[in-house]
Amino acid sequence: MKNQINISKLFKCAALAVPLFLAKHDAFAISLTTFSFTGASGGETSLSPDSQPVGATVSNMTRGSGISPTANAGTFSASGWTASAARDLNDYFSFTIATDSGYLLSLTRLELDERRSGSGIRQWAVYSSLDGFASALASFAVLDNDSIRPNQGVPLGSEFSALTGNIEFRIYGFQSENSTAGTWRVDNVELEGALSRAPASTPDAGSSIALLGVALGGLGFVVRRRSS
Repeated sequence: MKNQINISKLFKCAALAVPLFLAKHDAFAISLTTFSFTGASGGETSLSPDSQPVGATVSNMTRGSGISPTANAGTFSASGWTASAARDLNDYFSFTIATDSGYLLSLTRLELDERRSGSGIRQWAVYSSLDGFASALASFAVLDNDSIRPNQGVPLGSEFSALTGNIEFRIYGFQSENSTAGTWRVDNVELEGALSRAPASTPDAGSSIALLGVALGGLGFVVRRRSS
């Protein structure tokens, strides 16, 4: 039959394509968590995120041992930032996202608002535990004023796809104009990405046929037998 569809080949293709189709549509890049610090004094030892995503747990925001809490309402703030033009390994804000068992984590962007005091930092950078905090994901120069700089974005590349386990982010501040009195604060720290169920084992023939029906129905395909 000239135009007959090869059902056997279609089933074989579907057995491979359907798990990929379902995995792709199980996860969407969204806001996974936000630290808005609403009602905070700014000087708390640590502060929790606004909510927890399904499939992961986000830690409190904390500080490295080289900086000290300072009060700046509605933010997470610190003084004691190094005056050096290079980061001090103990001067940072930090949080961790831990993926639950059975889930995969893909991250796309970290975003925050930041503000320094008149004698605060002039540089900041973001690092992650993915490479042991070796290389900056992004670095920023800070203008010589105390204005709020909103929506400072750090894009996260393909190396942040399909992750398991824990990922820690550290936000380092440095080159402070006054390493004692100069302050720096962050606000509205937001992590974007997706959490999806980890792929199950390869389906057997019966389940592949069942998945084929779901996928073809969802995609609007109709298979018709044509006679010669």
